[in-house]
Amino acid sequence: MLRAVTHFRKQLGWCIQTALYALLSFSFTAGAAEFSLSVADIVAPGFSARGIALSLPENGSADLRIAELHVQQRSLRNVHIRCAGFALSTASLSCHGGSLAQLPGMLLEFDYRFDTGSWQASAALRNVPGKQLAIFLPATMPLPTEGKLSGALRISSDASGVAAVDADIQMTDTGFSDASGLHAAEKLRGTVKFAAKRKGALWNWQGNIAWQSGELFWQPLYLRGGHRISASGSLDGARLKVEQAIVDLPEAGRVQFAALWDMKQGALAECTAHGDSLALDKLFSDYIKPFLDKGALAESNLYGRADVDWQFRNGATQSLRLVLRDAGIADAERRFALLGVNSEIDWQADAPRIANIAFAGGALLGVPLGNGQWTVEMRGMDFGVAQGILPVLDGGIELRDFRLHRKDAAWRWEFAASLSQVSMEQFSQAAGWPKMLGTLAGSIPRVSYDGHEINVDGVLLFNVFDGTVAAAQLKMADPFGRAPRLSGNLTMRELDLDLLTRTFSFGNMQGRIDVDVNNLELQDWQPARFDARLASSPGNYPRKISQKAVQNISALGGSGAAAAIQRSYLRFFENFGYDRIGWSCVLRNGVCVMGGVDDGNGGAYTIIKGGGIPAITVMGYNRSVSWGELITRLKRVTQGNMQAVVK
Repeated sequence: MLRAVTHFRKQLGWCIQTALYALLSFSFTAGAAEFSLSVADIVAPGFSARGIALSLPENGSADLRIAELHVQQRSLRNVHIRCAGFALSTASLSCHGGSLAQLPGMLLEFDYRFDTGSWQASAALRNVPGKQLAIFLPATMPLPTEGKLSGALRISSDASGVAAVDADIQMTDTGFSDASGLHAAEKLRGTVKFAAKRKGALWNWQGNIAWQSGELFWQPLYLRGGHRISASGSLDGARLKVEQAIVDLPEAGRVQFAALWDMKQGALAECTAHGDSLALDKLFSDYIKPFLDKGALAESNLYGRADVDWQFRNGATQSLRLVLRDAGIADAERRFALLGVNSEIDWQADAPRIANIAFAGGALLGVPLGNGQWTVEMRGMDFGVAQGILPVLDGGIELRDFRLHRKDAAWRWEFAASLSQVSMEQFSQAAGWPKMLGTLAGSIPRVSYDGHEINVDGVLLFNVFDGTVAAAQLKMADPFGRAPRLSGNLTMRELDLDLLTRTFSFGNMQGRIDVDVNNLELQDWQPARFDARLASSPGNYPRKISQKAVQNISALGGSGAAAAIQRSYLRFFENFGYDRIGWSCVLRNGVCVMGGVDDGNGGAYTIIKGGGIPAITVMGYNRSVSWGELITRLKRVTQGNMQAVVK
C-alpha cells in the first residue's frame, strides 16, 4: 500500500503542477454569464488528459470537463468534475463541494498555493460502488468487483511532494479479484484506517484493519472475517519497518510482532513474534498447513495450546521458545498420533540446549502407545535422544541414538531400536487384524532417512508365531507421501502352523513352515511384485491337517481345484496326515503364477503331499490366477464362509 501511495504522490504532484503551468497558455472566451478556458493537453508518465475545458459561471462554481483521461494504463472518457465553490487568484486555487460524475456519492475538496507549491485534497465517500474505483488502480492489482465504500481520504503536499496521507474507509460487501484467480474476496465488511506523515525522506505510518466478515483467498490462504490488525512503523524508500503490530487471529489467539523488510532485496531482514496460549489447531490448519508440501505433516492435525517467542535475523531463525500445554499431533490417515505433550523448549541457533518432553500417550498404526518422557539434546539444527522408551501395550520400544538434523535443505534422521515382548493377541486386536497368538519381539539395528528414502541397515529380527521373521534390504521411498513404495526380502523360519491357522480361522494344521519372500515391492502398501515360496520346515514334529483346512486350501485353487483323496471311509476322519507342504507364487503385473512341492512343468502341482494313516494329498490345477481374485478367495475362506466337505 505504501508503495502505491508513493507512486500516486509523485504522479499527482507532477500532474497538478503541469496543469497549472498549462493554464498560462489557455484560450479565453467570455460571455454574459460565464468564462470558459480551453487548457492545453497534459501528458506525463502514467497520466495524460486531452480536451480539457474549464467553465466558470458567475455564481462562483466551476465545471471541468476532460474528453479523454488516461491513468495507470486505464482510460476514462468524458470526465466531468463540478465544484460548487471555485476560487482562482494569483495566490491560490481551490475547489469546494466538488463532485465527479463517474463516481456518484464522492465529495471532493482541493486547495493549491502558488507561492509555496503546497496543496491539499480530500474525498468524502458515501456508498461509492467499489467497482467504479478500479479505473484509478494499477491493472496488476486485484481490482474491486462489488460492494460499496464509505469514509474519507485526505492528502496534503508541500514543495517536496506528498507530505501526509490519512484514510478512514468502511467496506460494505466489498469484493475483488485478479486475472490469475489467485487473489480474490467477497462480501468483505470492516474498516481500514491509515495515516502517514513524511519528515524529510522518512515516512512514519500507522494503521488499523478491523475485518468483521466475508471471505478472502490469497494463494494459498483461505480466510474468513474476524481478524484485527493494528500496526505502526516507518518507510525510508529502502526499508519498511514494522515497529509494533498486533494481530488478532479468530479462534487462534493474539500475535504481536515487529519486522524489518528489505525492499531492495525483497526479503525479510529481521522479525520477532510473540504469542501466548495460542490454539494450535486453528493456527496450524489456517495459517501454516496451506504452505506445506504434500506429506505426513501436511495431512496431520495439531491440538493443544502453546506460548511462542520467535526471533529471525540474517535469513534464519536465531531462537525459538516454545511452551507446549497438552499439545498433540495426529495423522489424518491414522498412521500415528502423539497426545498430551507438555514441555518448555528453549532453542538457540548458536548455543546447546536440553529439553524434557513428556507425553501422555499416542498410537502407531492403530496400536496404542503409553506415556513417557524423553530428554532431547539440541545443538542448532541437530537434535538427539540418547535413549527413549515408547511403551507399546504390555511391552515397549527402546529407542537408541536417535538423531534428527537438517542438511541440504532436507531433514534427515536415524536411530536403532529394540522391541520387547509385546502380546500378539493385544497387538493384532488393536491394529484391527485377525486375532493372533504369541509374542512380538525383535531388534532394529539402524534405520535412517535421507530426505527421500528410509533405509534399514542390517536385518530386522522379530519373534512371532513361535518362529522367527527376518527382514533384510528394506527400503521405503516417499514414506510420508500419498503412495509410499517399500522393497526388501523376508525370511520366516519354523512358524507354528497351529498358531497360524487358529489365528486366521483356516481350519487346523499342525506342523511348522518356512517362508521366503524375495524381491518384494509394495506400492501404497499393495503388493506389486514378489517371489514367494512356502515349505515345510525340516525336523520331526506332528504333521496333521483338518478336513476344513483341506477344503479351504482346495478352494484357493478356484473351481478347478480338488482334493485328491482316497474316498469311502476317509470321510469319517476329522484329521489327516501329510508328509510335506509346498506352495509358491511369482507375482508380476497383477498375476500370480503358482507352483507346489514338486513344481513340474505345467499341469497340476502338489500343494500337500500325503503321508501317514490316514493320508491326504491336495493338488492345485490353476497355475495362473489374478492376485485380486486370489485375495478374494483367501478372505472368503478365512472369514468362515466355506464349509468343509470330504467325499
